[in-house]
Amino acid sequence: MPLNPPTRTPTDPEGKQTYGHQILHLTDRLTGAETYDQAAEETEHVLDESDGVLARLGQFFEAAAEEARSSGVDEGFELACRFEDAAATLTDLSDELHGASDQMRALGPPPEPRWQAQVARYYATAPQRPGPASPTSAVPGPPAAQVRPEHAPQPRHHC
Repeated sequence: MPLNPPTRTPTDPEGKQTYGHQILHLTDRLTGAETYDQAAEETEHVLDESDGVLARLGQFFEAAAEEARSSGVDEGFELACRFEDAAATLTDLSDELHGASDQMRALGPPPEPRWQAQVARYYATAPQRPGPASPTSAVPGPPAAQVRPEHAPQPRHHC
C-alpha cells in the first residue's frame, strides 16, 4: 500500500500518526468497495497470514516484549508479559479470521448501495407533481372524496 500524503484528523492535527492513517485509508477503500471481490482484496491487507497487518502487528508486539524484557527490571518483565499477551491475542484473532477474505469474496453480487445512494436514486426517479404544490398538498392524508354534482353543496340565498 503506497504511503499517502499526511492525513490530518482532529485527534492528530499534525498528521504524525502515519501508520494509523494508512489503516484509515484502507478502511475507506473497504467501505468504498463496489463489489465483494474488491472488499475481499482490502481485507487481505489485514488478514494475510504472512504479510497482513495482523501478522505484522503481532511481530511488533513480540519485538516490544523483547525490548521491555531487555531492561532487566521487574517493570520491564511485567510490560513484556503484557506485550506478549497482545501478540497472542492477535495470533488468536488471525486464526479466527482465517479464510475470511475468501468468504467475503464468495458473498455474491455487489452489495446494496448505501442509504445515501438509495435516497438519491429515489429522488431521481420519483414522479414529479404537476404545477406548484398547494400548502395542503404537502400534508399527507386520505385522498379527497369525489363529490357528484347531485350531492354538491348548493349556494345559499340571503333574504
